[in-house]
Amino acid sequence: MPELVYLGIDVGGSKLAVGVVDAAGRVVEKITVATDLAGGTDRVVDQIAAVSRPFLASYSVADHAGMTLPGPVSPQEGVLLFAPYSGWRNVPFARLVRQAIGIEISIENDVNACAWAEYHFGATSGAETLFWMTVSTGIGGAVISNGKLLRGARQMSGEIGHLVVEENGAVCGCGNRGCLEAEAAGPAWSRKMAALMAEGHGTSLPSTSAQTSGPLEARQIAEAARRGDPLSLAVVDDVATHLARGIAAAINLLDPQLFVIGGGVGMSLDLLLPAIRRELPRRCIGKNFLDTVVVPTALGYDAALIGAASLVIHPM
Repeated sequence: MPELVYLGIDVGGSKLAVGVVDAAGRVVEKITVATDLAGGTDRVVDQIAAVSRPFLASYSVADHAGMTLPGPVSPQEGVLLFAPYSGWRNVPFARLVRQAIGIEISIENDVNACAWAEYHFGATSGAETLFWMTVSTGIGGAVISNGKLLRGARQMSGEIGHLVVEENGAVCGCGNRGCLEAEAAGPAWSRKMAALMAEGHGTSLPSTSAQTSGPLEARQIAEAARRGDPLSLAVVDDVATHLARGIAAAINLLDPQLFVIGGGVGMSLDLLLPAIRRELPRRCIGKNFLDTVVVPTALGYDAALIGAASLVIHPM
């Protein structure tokens, strides 16, 4: 009898990933395409259906799939409440996708799903309480406490990206100044590097990305830092200091056993962790910083896709 696998659907602002995941949380196969936001929600649902059908035809897929969305959701109603990247509001994605592919759909916020997947399949090492932080174009967080996801009264628990970590700092997309997202997410790396270059500091990097002729990306800055570029190392240190402020606040408030970091920028933790660990002792209460382990995700770039499938493998 063919092994039963689980369909996971990860809808992002720039990419759509669909794949099948086994019961142990391993990605068996996946397809990634650019998300067609310009076509609206109907077009995205069509994309999901088109990419899902080959898996439904080729594998023994469970008759219930999981789907992650980048914004607050109502899992009970199957509705995306709001997506900042597109302006979508109150979209009944669970119903629309169920009608398109013919199986039941559970939805969840992408960051919450990442935390859920990490808890079941990742770096938890038996920890019942963990904080997940995604560091990418933005910064989001989710809390697992005693094996359960904490949602909050309005599905907004864990929004670490909007802790103010720099008084009178950079303007954030939320309207505040100095939020962790504004000081440490991917665009912050680009902005900080451009500012240092404008001041005339020396660097081995060109002034713009060769691929886009736009600002240097966090990935390029991280690569230069690994080569020892002094200006890139200064950006890394600045970002790490701000991340440590946010992490310390979460540790002081929630006392997790484990603090897990994922996302595209989170893949540069080899550079960031030394400075984060240097900062935490003076920002955490008592011995909390010694007892909370800060680690990169064990699930890599597939965390949200595995998280989508985990909604079915391990229902919340």
